[in-house]
Amino acid sequence: MYRALRFSVRTALRLYFGRIDADMRSAPRPGTLLLACNHPNSFLDALLVATHLPQRMCFLARGDAFRNPIAAMLLRALYMIPVYRMSEGRARLRQTTKSFRSANKELLSGRSVLVFAEGLSVNQPGLRPLGKGAARIAAMTWKGGADIAVVPVWLEYGRFHQPFAEVALRTGTLIENGVLSAQAEALFLRGFNTVLRRRLLEMAETVSFGQVPAHGGAFRRFLLAPPALAGLLLHAPWYFAVRLLTAALTRGTIFFDSVLFGLLFLSYPLWLLLLTATGLLLGLQGWAWLVWPVVPFTLWLLNRWRRKP
Repeated sequence: MYRALRFSVRTALRLYFGRIDADMRSAPRPGTLLLACNHPNSFLDALLVATHLPQRMCFLARGDAFRNPIAAMLLRALYMIPVYRMSEGRARLRQTTKSFRSANKELLSGRSVLVFAEGLSVNQPGLRPLGKGAARIAAMTWKGGADIAVVPVWLEYGRFHQPFAEVALRTGTLIENGVLSAQAEALFLRGFNTVLRRRLLEMAETVSFGQVPAHGGAFRRFLLAPPALAGLLLHAPWYFAVRLLTAALTRGTIFFDSVLFGLLFLSYPLWLLLLTATGLLLGLQGWAWLVWPVVPFTLWLLNRWRRKP
């Protein structure tokens, strides 16, 4: 189930983005990891990391997403752990210590944990001040005697809220149990964040967005143009309808890209079914079922066509 969902989401991400530039060579394989990532694009960040690293992982997510009991049940089923902020009240904030213990328990059981080191998600480039979540979990884990490495992870989007945007994903130099864990808590937290911030910024310097050279140049684009146009015509009504719905649902929030991807992912089989039914009504019979392999392929070709030489 987990592998099937991971594969389908990864495939959908490859169609949603124009390019995913993933360099994960510094991440150890396999092994239990504490991943400390920046947080530019809400839930979409977690999907990108989870589908490009082999480890099974759980995620620390903002606590207000768990207020609805049904949403809370679904999020916990997806291995998410709520984390609360001061603005949500001291009573809620005290539950964060419990959340950190839950993350530590997951690490000790062999499941990797993804923490968004900035705490809040903002649709902006650059690195914001780091919270203490990743440092506190690392301290708890290391002081308990577990030898689990921390992997800095950097995510950067070429654009927000646009189709076929580019995204870069990097893993950096490991932070391992050492002299930091022997320090007093305040010094440890400050020292950990200093090291983590430096390594995140080192990865940011390796990212460069721009057009990717396409094999075949202009002639390749000429050959791809007809099926790419078909892909545009076949997908535009569905895409823009879902986009308008997403804009209404996420007005005033930073969840547009995450909700848009989620709705597109869930509704795409329904759109293919509608196209198939339309073909059957037009008397195409068995040909109508070719919608399922052919239409997604035209979307992939449209994505490739947009990569200008």
